[in-house]
Amino acid sequence: MRLTRTSEVRTVVRNMVLGFNLYLNGSSTDHIKFQAMFLVASLVFSLATYSGSSFMIQAVTSSSYTGVAKPMEVYLHYLDRPVRTAGLETKYIMNTTRSFRFLTQKEAYANSFYKPVGLPKIVVNFYLYPNLAGEVRIEGVWQILLWVNGSAYKPATFTLMFKEITSGGVVLWDSGPINPVVVSSIGSYIDVPVQGYNLSTPLTHLFKAETTLMVSVEVNAGSSSEIRVWYDSPSYPSKAILPARDYAKPVEVKTYAYDNRETDLFYYNWSQDRRLVTVRANVTDPFGGYDVYGVYLTILDPANKSVVNSLHMVRISNGQWRNRFSSMFEASWSYQSTVQRGNYTVQVSVIDNNGYYRNLEKGSYSPFIEYRTHMFTIGIIVYYSPAFLIVDDDGIPLPNAQVRITWPNGSTDILPRFASASGYINLSHVLPADYGFIVLWKDVVVNHTIVHVESDGPYTIGTQVYQLRVTVLGNDRSSIHGAYVIVYAETEAGLGLAITDGYGQAAFRLPKGTYDIEVHYGGEYWLSAVTVTATKPAISVNASMSEEVTLADYPPPIWSTIGFWLIIAVVAVSVLVVVYRPLMRRRSIL
Repeated sequence: MRLTRTSEVRTVVRNMVLGFNLYLNGSSTDHIKFQAMFLVASLVFSLATYSGSSFMIQAVTSSSYTGVAKPMEVYLHYLDRPVRTAGLETKYIMNTTRSFRFLTQKEAYANSFYKPVGLPKIVVNFYLYPNLAGEVRIEGVWQILLWVNGSAYKPATFTLMFKEITSGGVVLWDSGPINPVVVSSIGSYIDVPVQGYNLSTPLTHLFKAETTLMVSVEVNAGSSSEIRVWYDSPSYPSKAILPARDYAKPVEVKTYAYDNRETDLFYYNWSQDRRLVTVRANVTDPFGGYDVYGVYLTILDPANKSVVNSLHMVRISNGQWRNRFSSMFEASWSYQSTVQRGNYTVQVSVIDNNGYYRNLEKGSYSPFIEYRTHMFTIGIIVYYSPAFLIVDDDGIPLPNAQVRITWPNGSTDILPRFASASGYINLSHVLPADYGFIVLWKDVVVNHTIVHVESDGPYTIGTQVYQLRVTVLGNDRSSIHGAYVIVYAETEAGLGLAITDGYGQAAFRLPKGTYDIEVHYGGEYWLSAVTVTATKPAISVNASMSEEVTLADYPPPIWSTIGFWLIIAVVAVSVLVVVYRPLMRRRSIL
């Protein structure tokens, strides 16, 4: 269980103070030795955890990102020009750089915070700037190292307060006043010599992106003593030490070929201009891009020997990268045809500002270095004879579809290729690479795509070609067989002609667009020749669909047909015969 009881932390810290005092009291250069011991104490404090009631120290790994808290040091600085943060303008900021403003003792003295006699206390406020670029969880013992002196040997009280504030000035979190554990060579007293004070307290808080951390320190030694707070000086580097669980790290590493195509497969027998491996790494840092000191590339061959060793990667991101959460870095390796074949390991390392300063002091970046690995292969070029199946939106092959291919060297077919009766385009003896396809149907582009070839396929290429099924009906809802159906484009070009089947249907395969349907039918109805036409304009085709066209004039009224009147005539003659024959017989008898 992680430590939460303040009294337990203070007991541990006080035990350490006894050892610090034994060391510090005999030193003639107190502030220098205190700095050295403080660095050790800071690391111990930030890694301290409890398991039950026993004191544990977690080992920090410098390999891959694990989320272990690291003692991130942010230094207190002064700016000549104010910046806007936390809803106000301020010249007092904190960040991870050691770009100190006051390089001499005289400058540090002249610009220190000063409390004259007569005032009881001094309060200093500093703001993390730039604002956080991403979420940061700070969990563990928070520490402030403050350099202070007074005009006399006096007891003092120290009070800390932390706040999370948005850029507009809204306070999202307030720790409230905290009485910290105080570690120095003279305890909680102040004296004429400048002393370093380690003010520590256990806290946990998750900071949101685009907010700032405000650190407020109050020193109260009464009104009878002057007080100075020193900062932004290499001799008096006042700072906050924050046990952060989020920090600079590589989150993604990819490899790219000579043509900027992402791939993990390269070939030793490529031509010289193609034997190039480009590595790109996406690096995130919640403190902002300014905190990324360097990104480095190492490549190990199949025998685990480095062919690239700590090559500096170049930032390729545009925009305000200093304040950004994510940045892209790039480096390339040109290899010879004699290179070993097999699997290669890419290792990208990210070092933040704390790592850079740690290496200057300790000769090691740990724990402020993070790694990410990636694999790629260098092999032999193989040739393929790929097949490409061109299909419509329903997955049905498109015979005679026109296809123009763009080759890996950038050239494009002048004359189109035509898909076979089964819808295939076939290539032979080609390199694995990206091939561009422009597919046309009815002289309309229905797909423009890129296919990466790494086998014989087949590769299916879908298109925006849809089935339009037209059903022709008479005005009595009967199916019309043998009607001619013509489909026109908006340009009035005819794109299809078909004759309806026994169900009155005709099918077309059309590119996406708007079409007019025209139906012509000629036939015989009750011995009368009939010719009718019907149209249906502005049919939008963006999916396979069906449309009905009704022949309003077919069938015609029955009384308008020759057959009808022939029947009438036959009936009339029959009636006359029936009536006239008896009359004739009577006359013959008379």
